[in-house]
Amino acid sequence: MESAINKNSFRFLEPFWPDLHESARMAEEAGAQQPDRAAIRLRGFTEAMVMHLFNRFGLDRVENDTHFDRLVRLEQGDLLDARLLAKFHTIRKLGNEAAHNGRVAPAQAESLLEDAWSLACWFCRFMRPDIEWLTPQRDIKETEAPSSSPVEADATPARQSTATGAPGRILKFPADRILRIQEAVAKAMAQVDPRVRTLRTRIALHDAFSDDLNHDQNGCLAAVSGFLADRDQRVFMLKGYAGTGKTFLIKGITEYLSAQGRAFQLLAPTGRAAKVILEKTGREARTLHSFLYGYGDLQEYRDTPAGSETFKFHAPIRTNSDQANTIYIVDEASLVSDAYAESEFFQSGSGYLLQDFMSYADFANGANDRKIIFVGDPSQLPPVGMSNSPALDSDYLRKHFRLEPAAYELKEIVRQKADSGVIRNVMPLRDSLEKAKFSGLSFDFGEDVCRIRSDDVLPLYMAARTGGGQPIVITYSNAEAAESNRSIRNHLFPDKDFITPGDVLIVTANGHVSDRFLANGEFVHVSGVETAIERRTVTLKDRNPDTGVVEDVEIVLTFRDVEIALPALDEDASTVRVKILDDLLHGRQSGLSGVQQRALYVDFLKRHPDLRRRENRDELSRVLRQDPYFNALRTKFGYAVTCHKAQGGEWTDVFVSCQTGQNPRTADYFRWLYTAMTRASGKLYLVNPPEIRLKVAGADWWSSPAAEAPVAPDTGAVSTPAGGMVSPREAFQSGVLAKIRVILSDTGIVIDDVAHHQYQEAYYLSRGAATCRVNISYNGKFKIGSVMPQQTGPLGEELRALLAPLVGQNWSAPMSAAAGTATGLGAGPALPFLRDLHDRLLPLLEPRSIRVASLEERQWCQRYTFAREGDTAVVDIFYDGRNRFKSCMPVKTSAIPARLVPEVVEILTSEIIL
Repeated sequence: MESAINKNSFRFLEPFWPDLHESARMAEEAGAQQPDRAAIRLRGFTEAMVMHLFNRFGLDRVENDTHFDRLVRLEQGDLLDARLLAKFHTIRKLGNEAAHNGRVAPAQAESLLEDAWSLACWFCRFMRPDIEWLTPQRDIKETEAPSSSPVEADATPARQSTATGAPGRILKFPADRILRIQEAVAKAMAQVDPRVRTLRTRIALHDAFSDDLNHDQNGCLAAVSGFLADRDQRVFMLKGYAGTGKTFLIKGITEYLSAQGRAFQLLAPTGRAAKVILEKTGREARTLHSFLYGYGDLQEYRDTPAGSETFKFHAPIRTNSDQANTIYIVDEASLVSDAYAESEFFQSGSGYLLQDFMSYADFANGANDRKIIFVGDPSQLPPVGMSNSPALDSDYLRKHFRLEPAAYELKEIVRQKADSGVIRNVMPLRDSLEKAKFSGLSFDFGEDVCRIRSDDVLPLYMAARTGGGQPIVITYSNAEAAESNRSIRNHLFPDKDFITPGDVLIVTANGHVSDRFLANGEFVHVSGVETAIERRTVTLKDRNPDTGVVEDVEIVLTFRDVEIALPALDEDASTVRVKILDDLLHGRQSGLSGVQQRALYVDFLKRHPDLRRRENRDELSRVLRQDPYFNALRTKFGYAVTCHKAQGGEWTDVFVSCQTGQNPRTADYFRWLYTAMTRASGKLYLVNPPEIRLKVAGADWWSSPAAEAPVAPDTGAVSTPAGGMVSPREAFQSGVLAKIRVILSDTGIVIDDVAHHQYQEAYYLSRGAATCRVNISYNGKFKIGSVMPQQTGPLGEELRALLAPLVGQNWSAPMSAAAGTATGLGAGPALPFLRDLHDRLLPLLEPRSIRVASLEERQWCQRYTFAREGDTAVVDIFYDGRNRFKSCMPVKTSAIPARLVPEVVEILTSEIIL
């Protein structure tokens, strides 16, 4: 196959850049006959070209940086052009592919040579504009531009930006110098043949990944590729549990977009999450707030009946000047809220973050092809004040934004995480959340997941810190976090009750420091502290909530000057001097009260009485935004934080305080625990993890001969001794219950309660927040005549369809308690949660030579008959409508001696953790 480019077509480079000429000449000689060799040579060609550009720009070389790192610096510095960077990235990517896997096609080698030649044409004109370059005319092969390339990129010589932030912040160049470079780049670009200005080489999304992908990841990439190619699709939800490789896919997707010259923005809800994604992808990520809003529009309003004037900062949504085909990739999307949020003096946009983001993307404008990829874990805690994560909820996006999102959910654990103890322990939590079944909670402890007591936290925390780790304590409440912070600081800084250099703080409210936005949840390090504090007393008029009388209230505000290192996502931290609210830092409250916030404003007016007049409103706005007291940083100590504050971050050593006061067998607790546990990138410590055990019901007759036998509760046939008979009605009720349990076993629908009425069974069912009562009517022959959901809606219609096969069935024959609902011991119980208990029980019985003689599945209980030699013990194990085991009760009959009962009860209550 003949190459589309004439041999030695790079000769014009030789007089000034012989190294570039030699690499390109060797690549051209290899051509389509040796495509891998050609790609590898061209990778060396572009690496050398980038080094020449670094020298021209005066960019410092960073030790151990890679070709990719240097391209990202040029990309973020916005010195070149998106079309040029696309060629650099594509040649790098396919060169790497050729070196490691040898999978470059001959046609790709030809197009790579075309792209390299066009780079050379631009490069010589940019580097030596004083020369009139007569590069040879080429017979350019006509080809369609990749589908993700910018619209009409071939035709326009205008420079296409690659900025994701302010270029001067990345490069520290003066703005006029950056502008001169950009103009020179554009001028040279305009002299290049329009047919080769854009990328000529076609690559697929899968080509951006050098590592082998599992079946799940391949399926996800196929879905993302289809989404990117479909102009009508606007939102994609890339969902996945911990350990499924979401961030790995994000990295590859960004490399693909760079190689195709398509603009993108990496975003995250918190500064900590943005830092994590930077570390894992090598690309700048910004917080959603700093990206979406412009802070500065101050608006006036009146507050309180007493007539106190106040102002509110309103940060409007920025005007969207991004390219028309920009892709917004939002990591940790489970944290993106659509609940209204504002503070006493600040409001961002409309107050609804997700709504503002959708407004910014401007999907209603058919002239753009912008898209959003939400990446997140649906099992994590939802945003504060919301019952679910709206950005990962198809129904929510459909209802509120009239969008039909595409989606893919990763479930396969990647090979690198398969042996992780953290992943092994959170998988049961994930499965329970998916099935809405919370019957049990157990852990598999080992080297990287440890059970510890409260007394163990401090020494292990200090050991992790001394060993260079990044430990964190995660708690349920702010009060517990405050107590843990106090305990840790007592060891870190003995006799230092107040903040000291070396302390770590967490920001508890959005704010600005030195024109830098600090998001709620970001961590800062203290490098210096002023020992003296400053107290300012403010008298406010406030209405007494008990009497309704407006009274004078004295508020004391305490300030302290500190030096903090501002976290930087892509460079060394910068140190600034700020004021903090000292009482808030050391107190137990989570934030300022409304009256304290108002006191800050009144104090400002006292210090600037000349700004009270309405004609000075603009000046008031400017001064207020810069006032160090009014803008004092709201912080707490950052050694222990609540789970919501930790969300989006990762630490090497995570200590989870598991006792929350919640019922541990609920969706809320499982979600809280899952979120807390998945913050660990290394070692996980569970502090006093919940151990749910069976309790004993009834009198202790087996250990006290004088005690009377218990009376079994009225739950159908539960109290009937083994071998007895149950009534037809009881048999019918048990049969219907057993059948419905089987029908609902994989639906996530739970039975909350059953009420028995004359010729009717009333089932109370739920799934999540949705509930429904279903009336099952039957006749005197116990034949079901109708199944009627009593509430309309999706759940009611689903239950109507699921339970319809019950109509016409009957369970009329009397059944013996031993045989009628007995389960074959070989098969075990039919329902998964019952079978799980059974399978865990058998190994505990075997060492004691105890066997299960019989097993009966009764209404709301399992009746086990245990035997050893001549001794027998009959025990009922009770559970509720949500498949949660509650208690056990030994059953006494004249034929059963009590000698085996204590041993069986000990096994059930002490050795089985539910």
